[in-house]
Order: sequence, then C-alpha cells, then structure tokens
Amino acid sequence: MDGCARLKRTARSIAAIFFLMCAGFALSGCGASDHRYAKVVVGTWGSREVAPDDVIVETQFTLLPGGRVNWQGQVRLLVPPTFYLLPNRPNFEVKNGRLIYYFTASGNWAVREGYLHTRIESSTLPSLMPVGFAAAWKLKEVTSKEMIYVSAANGRTRVEYRKE
Repeated sequence: MDGCARLKRTARSIAAIFFLMCAGFALSGCGASDHRYAKVVVGTWGSREVAPDDVIVETQFTLLPGGRVNWQGQVRLLVPPTFYLLPNRPNFEVKNGRLIYYFTASGNWAVREGYLHTRIESSTLPSLMPVGFAAAWKLKEVTSKEMIYVSAANGRTRVEYRKE
C-alpha cells in the first residue's frame, strides 16, 4: 500500500475515532437533571482505540466550567522501515515504526435535554474536525471514574474514563 492510500485510510480512522471521541462527552442518568450533569462532566476524560488495521487513536478532552472544551490526541499508524517523513512537518513524527499525528481542537459544550452538545471552533485537523462541526451525544450515566453515552457516530454505547 502506498503512503497516500495509507494516509487516506488513516484519515478515515481518525474521522471515526473523532466521532467516537466526541461521543465521550455524553453523560446522563435516569431522571438526572441537565444542570447536575453539567457539573459532573467537568474534568478531563480519555480513551484509547485500536482499529483492526492496528491504527491506534488516543484522545483526551477537557470539559471546562463555563462551557469550553479542549481536545487533544494522537493517531499512530504502522509505517514501513523505509518510510521517510519530510522535514518541517508540524504535528507529525515517526517513532518506533509508527507515524504519529498529534491533533488539537477547541470549542464549546453544553448539556441540554439529556444530550451533551459540542461545537468545534478551532482545529489542527480541519479536514476531519472542521470548524463549525457540531454534535449531540445521548447521555446515559456518569460515575467518579466513567462516562457512559450513546455514540452519535454509530449508536453504540461507549465509555470514557476520567483522567486523574
């Protein structure tokens, strides 16, 4: 597989993981008020996904009081030993046989009617995390360590873990 095809496949994996990552913002509990969950979700959450093609996506997001959110993460994919990364490529590096792309984004969030709503205002990955992208994630439950939600990307129940 040539480098372009691999990067396109990685881009698709990033997009899928990004949608799942955004879903990580989702929290709700039976009968819980939006106000309560808006307080409980504040903090830093993270996840690690390994795709069938061994692409690894690690994400972390911080929901700040007042409705700001910051995302950061990295996508790591296997590359052949002969892979060469052109110099002056910000946000990229090759390490331990993997091409690593570091990304960040920021925006706003709010809990309304049992959904966590997010909107991207800036992004280092505009092709997959475009400015203006908005999503709403069905909140299910939150504990001191886990956030459980229904993914807007695929309808599956997902879990994010609080970072300490």
